[in-house]
Amino acid sequence: MIAAEYMKKIVDLIYHFEPVTLKQLDSVELQNRIDTKYILTKEQLFGLLEGIKAEQFVLEIDQNRVFNYQTVYFDTEDFQFYKDHHNGFINRVKVRSREYIESNLCFYEIKRKLYGTRTDKQRKKISNIYYAVPPEDYKLIEYKRLYNKPIEKKIVNYFKRLTLTNKKFTERITIDLEIKFDNGINQIALPNLAVVEVKQGKADVFSNTIQVLKKLRIHETGFSKYAIGVALLEKHVKHNNFKPILLKLNKLNAYAE
Repeated sequence: MIAAEYMKKIVDLIYHFEPVTLKQLDSVELQNRIDTKYILTKEQLFGLLEGIKAEQFVLEIDQNRVFNYQTVYFDTEDFQFYKDHHNGFINRVKVRSREYIESNLCFYEIKRKLYGTRTDKQRKKISNIYYAVPPEDYKLIEYKRLYNKPIEKKIVNYFKRLTLTNKKFTERITIDLEIKFDNGINQIALPNLAVVEVKQGKADVFSNTIQVLKKLRIHETGFSKYAIGVALLEKHVKHNNFKPILLKLNKLNAYAE
């Protein structure tokens, strides 16, 4: 299935969901939360959406339900943030700026993983996407393993996103499609996969979404866009601990063609 046909089928399917506004969606704060990620093929995504459409709203803005994002990830020259993730530090950080293209909104974000399970996100609205971090915003990072080293742009990531919320407004689901990475020299894309992230204030294994994923035999898979982008594009940087997920990506991407 070519990309245009795939997206048309997705768009047709999500128009069977009831819409929710951004203001309503913002009632699901979840800045401090538990994230669970899954990697799906095209056919698996169709199965998931069919299984959850009665229980979920979909974000709609100006009659759009699929939105384009651009994210710039920052790191030290020697990839300190990436290495901390690769080496399994349970407390770690990602620094990025993100543009919500259709909404013309930009944010500077510091995303902290706490105790290996919870995610805390601090963000600041900015007028334009950052390609370099100003000194006053560098100070917000407050990460002891940074050692006051300067940070620089490492990876630019592009993707399309659907955002869902359950009708109790206790769970948010993001579905990322057509994921692309660019390090300024090379580019790589994962056109045949979807990354689904379930965001909950506290773990709810009885969530309809989790139950449908189980029925489809789709298991949780750790997936960091920044880490995967670096592992795919920066071959000189150590990535041994990410080989299982890279092999899975290759297998699923080939299978989904």
